[in-house]
Order: sequence, then C-alpha cells, then structure tokens
Amino acid sequence: MEIRLRNLRRSYGQLHAVEDVSLTIPSNTVYGIIGKSGAGKSTLVRLVSMLEVPDQGEVYYDDKRVDNLPKSELIAERRHIGMIFQTFNLFSSRNAAGNIAYPMEICHMDKEHIRRRTEELLELVGLQGRGDAPISTLSGGQKQRVAIARALATDPEILFCDEATSALDPQTTRSILALIKEIQKKMNLTVVMITHQMEVVRDACDRVAVLDSGRIVEEGRVSDIFASPRHPVTKDFLSSLATVRESIVRWSKEGGHYTLRFRGSKTDEPIISAVSSSTGAVFNIRAAGVQNVDGEEIGVMITDIGPDAEAAGKAVAMLRSKGVYVDEAEEV
Repeated sequence: MEIRLRNLRRSYGQLHAVEDVSLTIPSNTVYGIIGKSGAGKSTLVRLVSMLEVPDQGEVYYDDKRVDNLPKSELIAERRHIGMIFQTFNLFSSRNAAGNIAYPMEICHMDKEHIRRRTEELLELVGLQGRGDAPISTLSGGQKQRVAIARALATDPEILFCDEATSALDPQTTRSILALIKEIQKKMNLTVVMITHQMEVVRDACDRVAVLDSGRIVEEGRVSDIFASPRHPVTKDFLSSLATVRESIVRWSKEGGHYTLRFRGSKTDEPIISAVSSSTGAVFNIRAAGVQNVDGEEIGVMITDIGPDAEAAGKAVAMLRSKGVYVDEAEEV
C-alpha cells in the first residue's frame, strides 16, 4: 500500500512539531524516517498512522484519503496497519500466545483461526514452542518478536515501527532488523521505520527521509544518501557511524579536514595514489573504511590534504572529476 502525505502540519501551542511535510512512501518497501530528538518523528508517525488528526494537510493510503474519516470507517481502516513500539507494550498478565491473539480476539475472529494464526506467527518470528511462556521470562529481543507477531496478527498492509530497536543491544537489533526485512518480503508489506539510528536505516531501509525541526530536509535511496549526503543533519548522522564496530576506523584523534566518499567499484580503485601523483597533493589519512549499504559498497575516508591550499584545491577538483564525493569532514 502506497502512503502519500500532502502538506501536513501539526502544532502544539507555539511548538510546530510537523511543518509542511509532503512525502510519498512507495508500497512494498522499507522506508526510514530519521531525525534527532525533537525533530517531529513521533508526531509524524502518529499523523500517518491515523492516531492524530493533522491541523492541515492530507494523508492517503493508495488513492483513499484517511485523515478525515468518520469514526466507524477510521476503526476499520486501522485494521490495515500494525504498530511496533520501543517499549513493547505487552500484557504481563498474558503469555506470549495470549498477547499475539489479543488483536484477533477484539476483532471477534473464530477461535480456531486465532489458534492457527497464533501458531503460524510464533513460528514466523522464531518463537515456535514458546507460546505458553510468561512475558516476564522473555528477553528483550524475544519480547520484541512477540510484539512483531502481535502487530501482524490481523494481516496488515502497513507496518509502523516507532524506535522499535532503540531498547535493544546491537546484536539483537541486527537480528530484529533482519527479521523485519524477511517478513516484509514474505508479506509484501509497506514498512515505515521511525528511528534516530543511522545504522537502522543502513541495515534495513530502501529509502529514507531526514527530518529536522518538523521538515523533510533530505530524501532518497539509502545508498544515494550515504554516498553523497547534502544536509548538515544527514552528515552529522553519518559521522556517528564512524566507529570500529561499523568498519570505519579512526586512528588519529586530530585533524581530518575533508570527508571523501567512494561508491561501488571506486572503493577498489587507486584513486588517492593517482590524484597525489598528478597534483603533488599529500594526503594525511585520519580514518577510513567501507560499509555495505543496500548491497552497495560505500567507502569513507577522513583526511587532511596538503601541503598547501593550492595543492588541496587541485586534489579536490580531480577527486570530484573522478566521481568521488568531497565535503568538509565531520569530527568522529
């Protein structure tokens, strides 16, 4: 199901949480919306998921406008969506199976259907045989798997994930993201992931919108955003990935005036050597590494270029002519 937003606005007194947001989220894709705390992410997802009504603007699911539906139609339309939250929101009084069954029970589905569907979903999320487990006995990752299964219980067409991995450790986060991607492909879902973690976008999303102060400041394919970010907020997010665990290693705490990004096959080419030989420029490399983004290699290098401004200028011009993205380096 495609989601289209037209000129959405939402304010709380003097706070403009969402300001003139227009966006198309393609069907059958994993779409990321990233922003820092206070950027308006949670408000935006509440508007898109029909939990709040915008002050202005329109929300469409395919060709149907849904932000102005009467209550009876709104309830019916909400059954087409599932939601996963950071805090799991599970019932401690119910076991794993009971939590998954709950949405089907309030929809008055047949008991045998509920039993079969619950077993199917437990298997889908890797918890087969754990239906009787009390919620208190499950790990954080297992609780989120129960929450995912519950969100899928009524066969939604859209799945919203609001900071769904923020409370999890890195290894569990990767396993949950892999599960969401697998489920998205199996069920042809439109998945909308709200996050402040760029590694979530890198590892799970096909496209991403960057939100800042209630506005979309950058949008596109994830590999394009990683290879050539434009907005300072996006660059700041990308700089946060430059750690040893993320395969970008900084061995010098000082310096690094330029950030270079190499895309695809350019990560294997001796471009720095060629530029140095041609221009006489000297590169003092402070950090470097390669990340896999949506199946494409993106190389990152943080460096100083010398010995003077003239040589640096020639080197930058030649790098750009060879298809290397060059920008002022972010400190990492």
